[in-house]
Amino acid sequence: MLEKIREAICNCVDVDPEEITADSRLMSDLGLCSLDLAMLSLEIENEFGVSISPKTFAATKTVGGIMEYISKEKK
Repeated sequence: MLEKIREAICNCVDVDPEEITADSRLMSDLGLCSLDLAMLSLEIENEFGVSISPKTFAATKTVGGIMEYISKEKK
């Protein structure tokens, strides 16, 4: 799952995939802006088949948070 999320993030911003960990903060560590977050949420929805409201996604601060959300929605 982390690899696919890394790919999605790298499609939105220019960052080394090896720097992306579960603890990476989307905005402060990886440099995503609000537009990048919107694009990332669409990529996550398409890749994993989950629906994420903009409010929920904006509240997700880390890569690990995205992973937790996807895991909960897939159950």
